[in-house]
Amino acid sequence: MGMDASKAGAAGESPESGIAGKEFKKLGYSLFVWIPDNKLECRCSYVPRSQGAMITLDELRGYLAQSLVKEGIDEEALKDFAIKAGAGKELSMVLLAFGVAPVAGADGRIEYSVQPSTTVQEEVDDGSIDMHQVQTFLNVVPGDEIARIIPPEPGSAGRNIVGQIIPAQPGKALNLKIGKNIRCEEDGSLLFADAAGRVCVASGEISVEEEYIISGDVDFRVGSIVFNGFVEVRGDVLNDFNITSTKGIRISGNIGACAIQSDGDISFCGMDGQEKGTIVCNGTIRANFLHDCSVTCTGDVIVEVELHNCLIRTLGRIYVNKGAISGGSYTALGGIEARKIGSPASVRTKLTVGMDYRDAEELERLFAELERNQAQIGMTQSLQEIGELRKARAELTDRVFAIRTKVDTEANPKVNIRSMLYDNVLMSLGTINEEIREQKDGPISIIENTVEGGLRYLLMTSLDVKASDMELAFVREQKR
Repeated sequence: MGMDASKAGAAGESPESGIAGKEFKKLGYSLFVWIPDNKLECRCSYVPRSQGAMITLDELRGYLAQSLVKEGIDEEALKDFAIKAGAGKELSMVLLAFGVAPVAGADGRIEYSVQPSTTVQEEVDDGSIDMHQVQTFLNVVPGDEIARIIPPEPGSAGRNIVGQIIPAQPGKALNLKIGKNIRCEEDGSLLFADAAGRVCVASGEISVEEEYIISGDVDFRVGSIVFNGFVEVRGDVLNDFNITSTKGIRISGNIGACAIQSDGDISFCGMDGQEKGTIVCNGTIRANFLHDCSVTCTGDVIVEVELHNCLIRTLGRIYVNKGAISGGSYTALGGIEARKIGSPASVRTKLTVGMDYRDAEELERLFAELERNQAQIGMTQSLQEIGELRKARAELTDRVFAIRTKVDTEANPKVNIRSMLYDNVLMSLGTINEEIREQKDGPISIIENTVEGGLRYLLMTSLDVKASDMELAFVREQKR
């Protein structure tokens, strides 16, 4: 005989809140059947009495049936319960039946096809962690597949212990707005980049941004940057943090001992490279000062204050507005101009002007080979070996001649000094290499003297005026 738990008082209440139960009383025992509101399980408790018979397996099945338990009965647990109860043991909240809970459908989501350009906290060769590498944004170029939009899933229905189907909660569709520089294909499930830049998701909108703006310094918070676009830093770039971009770099502050590289223009306040800093630029460089750094540039290097102890190689011009070029080595295809060159302390300064720096480097290599060749000729007594060395020497000499007689329409072997040229400055203009031994006042333009050899000092003209035109005009004037 059964009795509703609400009428059984405290004995019919579940020890677990939110679980309803029934109490079945017999002379020899009391059986409590607990079923939660979702009807996903059935638990039973058993209290034996001192008089009367213990519960049997069939009775236990009958009580479960009266409680509408139809499915999910654990036969092993049921038999074990009946054996222990039949032996007079008290049992509490034993799980005897369980249903299948519904599985909610996964929400719509985005799966990225590209990976972050820099691994977070990447291990270096010695096993330590490089804390400078913290960048995690996604770099893309036009045509790159950015991501796939995965639709929501319906989920799978469940079934409770009384045989009722429990519907599943379907996943929610991804609420994503397609922003600029992204195109969709295949019914909007595939996203492609229409521009080079970084993938950004903000306020539910995905886009490809062509600029990366850092509001402060490039430090451990930001990390080194590799970006397919334009980088703007509104602070400094601290030592050992590097920047590589494809469309240009603008830095409001100074740069330390870093590696800076871009296919576009680069502008910044100054760089103290500490003999480790490097800049590689396929555009124009603009800065206030450059100290102790190495620069390779395809455009002009325009400096407001000074160049000191640098190695600069450019296919354009080197122009210093207010100050000096002192110490270091400077190679410029399109000419060099500064207020002062050298220093009162006679710091060694080397200028190579009107020559492609790649050709200048090749010449240095060829001259070194010629010296080795001459030494080998002097050391051997084999006529055959001497003949081979002389043949190699002739080939090296031909290559030197080809570089020196190469015609480059962008070349302008000309140096402009607006105020002062100090001594201990080595100038290479065209085919002339000459060391300045006495300081000279400006403004002057220095070009190659093609008639008498050496250098020619003329009234200063703009770097827009070619050295070859100045020399031709001077020679014609002398003939008159």
